[in-house]
Amino acid sequence: MHMKIDPLRHNHLARVMMEASTAAIILSNTRGIIEAINHVAESWFGYKEKELVSQKIDLILEMEITSDDASHTSCRLAQSSDSERRQPILGRGRRRDGSSFLAQTTQYPLTSDWGETRWLNLVDVYRDPTGEEGAEGGPSGVDHLIEGERLAAVLQMATGLAHESSNALQRAQSCLDLLRLDLTHQGELLELTDQIKTALNDLHRNHEEVKRYAAPIVLKRSRVNPVLLCQAKFDELVPSISDERSPVRLAVDVRHGRCLESSEDCEWDSDCSVQLDANRIGEVLRRVLENAIHASPPGGQIDFRCDCSPPAETLSADWKSSETSPILLRVRDHGSGLTEEVQHRMFEPFFTTKQRGAGLGLSVCRRIVKAHGGTMEAANHPDGGTVVQIILPR
Repeated sequence: MHMKIDPLRHNHLARVMMEASTAAIILSNTRGIIEAINHVAESWFGYKEKELVSQKIDLILEMEITSDDASHTSCRLAQSSDSERRQPILGRGRRRDGSSFLAQTTQYPLTSDWGETRWLNLVDVYRDPTGEEGAEGGPSGVDHLIEGERLAAVLQMATGLAHESSNALQRAQSCLDLLRLDLTHQGELLELTDQIKTALNDLHRNHEEVKRYAAPIVLKRSRVNPVLLCQAKFDELVPSISDERSPVRLAVDVRHGRCLESSEDCEWDSDCSVQLDANRIGEVLRRVLENAIHASPPGGQIDFRCDCSPPAETLSADWKSSETSPILLRVRDHGSGLTEEVQHRMFEPFFTTKQRGAGLGLSVCRRIVKAHGGTMEAANHPDGGTVVQIILPR
């Protein structure tokens, strides 16, 4: 018997991604009936989700009408082609208190496994070419819309994953382990099962990476020294991915503190410690260091710099105007550097130059840094190699 899986209502991953979006999301069917909204839409329009479910979408969203015969938004939903729905539609959002704002809506089709279509309406406050917003004090901006669209793209993909996909992978893994017991003395067949196991592990890793990207980031802060954290992550990585005969070395440079050759001999200024989530920032440093090790030649060096009181000229205008001095972390390899495309797209979801992985690692890292109130950038170093810069507030 074929079980129907609703693309959102019974898909926890998809629902989590709706809530992770910084833009308002409204899920409707092809008749323009609202089926779900996220918390951003609740705050923008002034309604609770339960109040809008089963209501027509034009109660809160009036889209631009291009046909004389189309008198309702639901008609536009039914008549527009797929290509039209991918283009932002200018209209008005109507709040519960009667006020309204200019809004632009981008629609994405979500098709269930039995062919039923729903529409994900990604709404953002319209900003005209002069920079004026469509609503006073409304949460707007190009960054919000871009991030929302990226999450919507992930959401489209997630609707194609059954909510029990993790269990299915585990069942396949168990069956494979049982099969191997019957093939103990058949070397060629065992080699094939090893290849299948590797493929299943890749699928599981990609699935977990998507879940990490989609999940809301909740920080558990404690006072942590980022230099010691970086050294610990480097020591974990080197034995597994660096050349044993010519291992990559980590050179630590601490500004506003004194450090000798090894971390055990360092005398750290107390100002180098920061209130942050050690597990989350450790994940960021591990990813950055892993990329740096892969980019480094055998026996190469990775430079890690911690600037506890960075000079003003190294900071953007936003950081310069901050009441407290931030802390600056830099990881530089001495590899071949970044191509123009990679430099431009490396933080985009699903962009990767590797054969394995979903291409979400650096996207997750930037989200973690942003959740701390910081920034993360990468560029080619003038003297060669790549430098990743992370700035965190004190």
